[in-house]
Amino acid sequence: MSGLSCNRFATVLIHIALGIILIGACVTHFFGEQGEIHLRADKAQSVITKYSTLSLFLWDFQVVYADDGQTPVDYITELRILDRGKSKIGIDEGTVRMNKPLRYSGWRFCQSDYDSDRLGVVLTYNYDPWGIGITYTGYALLLVAMIAFFFQKHTRFRALLRQQHKWLMAGLGVAMLILAFVMTKAVTPKPPLQPVLQTPLLGIHVSVIMMAYTLFAAVMVNGILGLCVRKWRDRLMLLSQILLYPGVFCLTAGIFIGAVWANLSWGRYWGWDPKETWALITMIVYAALLHWQWMVGQWNISNQKSRLLYHILSVVAFAFVLFTYFGVSYLLGGLHSYV
Repeated sequence: MSGLSCNRFATVLIHIALGIILIGACVTHFFGEQGEIHLRADKAQSVITKYSTLSLFLWDFQVVYADDGQTPVDYITELRILDRGKSKIGIDEGTVRMNKPLRYSGWRFCQSDYDSDRLGVVLTYNYDPWGIGITYTGYALLLVAMIAFFFQKHTRFRALLRQQHKWLMAGLGVAMLILAFVMTKAVTPKPPLQPVLQTPLLGIHVSVIMMAYTLFAAVMVNGILGLCVRKWRDRLMLLSQILLYPGVFCLTAGIFIGAVWANLSWGRYWGWDPKETWALITMIVYAALLHWQWMVGQWNISNQKSRLLYHILSVVAFAFVLFTYFGVSYLLGGLHSYV
């Protein structure tokens, strides 16, 4: 492997990982099976697909409450499963809990809803042995590549860092971490939590997303200052470009952590929920801003116009963050509306 390819290995691997994730999503879409089934305690229901036929019996359903006796913290569904595809037919048992799907012969069953009389439940089912594996491989490679990127030499990120005072960047990094921590504590729901939020992934997902939004807010402030104070325009642009790298990586990681969580809770890692969709749009917008220097070269924009336009776009881009965080919750709703 040549020196150039070695130095660009992490960068190339990031794009390869994104391609693998896209391939996994296509495999899931075209070859996976998913659906929803309503079970009642007094009768069996069958899941009939091209892969097998399962008869499900609802044996028991319980709601587990917090100490206050009012807030549900878990749902427990006990099933009996008759698999007619086996050479020797027998009854198997399984339990479905929130964020803990039942895995059976390549199938996954997730808790979705229950009847008001608690004699019936709604489960989502999924059969996708290849797509999920490919997608998770892409997630793992992407995480490794994003971490390795910051240790990679001869990148634009490292070049930008060398142009800034190290103590200033270190102080800014600490300030961002503190601010993101405070924001995470402010927006994380307080216990007792709803069943879907009963997972360690909640804290990781929220913290990483809030770190990204904090960095994007700093980029937006730099953009406003760059528009107002012309002599600072160059240095503020360099600082914004430095902040964009960890910002885009944090948002990307946060989205895919949320996808893993969704796969445990709802039986699919992507469902085009409004919050998911707009987070993806925001990531694409900032990824485009991250590739600004390449786009400038393609469009032959002069340096002076490039800096001015960059600061304008960095301010406008933050509108996508605000809409994703506030606008989606109040205008579009969706599965992420937990209040």
